[in-house]
Amino acid sequence: MMASLLQSLPPARHPLWRGLGWGLAAGTLGLTLRFLLVGGGGMPGRTVGGDPLFGEGTKGSVGTLTEQLGQNRMVLAYKTIEGSEEDLRLDQVRGSLDEPAGKWRLLSPKARRQAGVWTLQGPMDLGVAQPGTTTPLGKGRIESEGPALRWTGGEWEGLAPLRWESLEGSTRGTWNLPVGWRREGDGRFRVERGPVRWLAPTDGTAPATLKAMDADRLWATPGFLSGHLEGVRASLAEGSLQASVADLTPDTVIWPGPLAFERADGWRGEAKGGVAPRPAPGARFQQVELRGFRARRAVAGGEEHLSTEGARWTPAGLRLEGSVVWDQPLDGQRLTLKAPRVFMREAPGQDLPAALPIGHAAAEGQALLTWGRRSLSSPRILVERATRRWKLQAPVLGRGEEGTFTGGAGQGDPRSWTIEGPVQLNLFSGGSLRGAKLVWEDALWTLTGRPATWSRLRERLSGPRIVRRGEVVSFPEGLSGTLAAADGDLFLRAERGQSEAQKITLGGGVECQGQGWRLAADTVTVTVGSDRTVRLIQAEGTVTLRGRLGEGQGEALELEPGPQTVRWQGRVRGKGAGSGW
Repeated sequence: MMASLLQSLPPARHPLWRGLGWGLAAGTLGLTLRFLLVGGGGMPGRTVGGDPLFGEGTKGSVGTLTEQLGQNRMVLAYKTIEGSEEDLRLDQVRGSLDEPAGKWRLLSPKARRQAGVWTLQGPMDLGVAQPGTTTPLGKGRIESEGPALRWTGGEWEGLAPLRWESLEGSTRGTWNLPVGWRREGDGRFRVERGPVRWLAPTDGTAPATLKAMDADRLWATPGFLSGHLEGVRASLAEGSLQASVADLTPDTVIWPGPLAFERADGWRGEAKGGVAPRPAPGARFQQVELRGFRARRAVAGGEEHLSTEGARWTPAGLRLEGSVVWDQPLDGQRLTLKAPRVFMREAPGQDLPAALPIGHAAAEGQALLTWGRRSLSSPRILVERATRRWKLQAPVLGRGEEGTFTGGAGQGDPRSWTIEGPVQLNLFSGGSLRGAKLVWEDALWTLTGRPATWSRLRERLSGPRIVRRGEVVSFPEGLSGTLAAADGDLFLRAERGQSEAQKITLGGGVECQGQGWRLAADTVTVTVGSDRTVRLIQAEGTVTLRGRLGEGQGEALELEPGPQTVRWQGRVRGKGAGSGW
């Protein structure tokens, strides 16, 4: 086929071939003359920087340009280039900058250099990776159109707001930098006039305690691992705090000086400083710890106060440790809880004991509850804050106006308490009571048992229930026991009884037994001396006496155990010795 085609062409001496030859020669000569007249403009890939061939009116496409930025070199790849040494313009720019701290990449629709200063246009993307790798450390975005970034030597100046997202490690989060932000030659970001705003990551299942920070001024190292903020306002789960400064370290966010805070549950106050440990990679800020914590909030009847050496602010509530004092108003006086540790739960969360219900507080490490002259102490006290109901873990130690007591577990409110046994009360006026349960209502103490007992010096009285109000001790469900007398112990039994000062009144089938004698009556009053020994026994209503002091029945009698005398009153039947018969 090729042979047949060649055979069809005109012969070599045909005039067609002579015309084609002269046309090719003329075209080559014309193009050469035009190139000599126009020069080298439009040659792509020429390096800028004092090349004498780079002249006015340069144009080109698809090339690279290298710019010295401090100790580092920026390589700009472009789609088109146009301009002169003093005014150079690039379109569709991709930049690459290698630094010891990371490998930068940028993307801008246009870039212009005037008098050695570059201006990049937005919308613009920035990114940085670990040195020598492609692992991203962060990325940024300037959304607005128009001038976005100015380079002067090795320094950057933001002409539009920058949103920067830290992607790796404990520094994750989004930084929003305002117009005027700078990146200095050493790689530090600096903002002299805020606001600067940092937002915690929103991924993950656990809520973040530290959610955001706003600041008036900022400087930070590359990657925002370290830095310093001034005029800080932090948004926390269930509240906020304000501080004059905050320091960033690779491990923590620190508020080194005094700060003020507010919580959604009404607490507001101050702290001497605080710290938020940075979370592990992939986790979120779960802890904000404050030292020298002081707080207050309005409640019914006044204002309650809270103070401690250290407080941990979590999404679940407050964890207070170190000399905790919780003070509340109560009927014109103060109800105060002191403990080494107190947990206050406001919401679900893992940083507080799982068994602690929402709306409750727990005080641990031998907590002490006081109001007026009363107090309760327990290894652990659980508080239902809305109703002021308290539960105390055994053993419980207590103190009231009349004395002190020890017992098992307890529960109640400031006006009424129930203490499980075994319970022992020690009265300031002398004597002690023992029982299986104590009910404490204001000035009324009720002790029950099998039986409950009251002991004082050589006195010992017992019954199913003992009631103490002031100086009066009652046995409403019966009593039995012994009193000291001159000739030996006096044994008593009655359906009810009451002791006040130096008199013991017995009623309902009373039986008294001394040394060699026995007395029965409807009511008996026993008078004791200052040494608590029996001085006089007065019996009334169907009185019966048997034994060595005589035997008889009558309406009333008086018996003195010391001199062994009996004086009957009213009608008497029986026999005996002495003037009383």
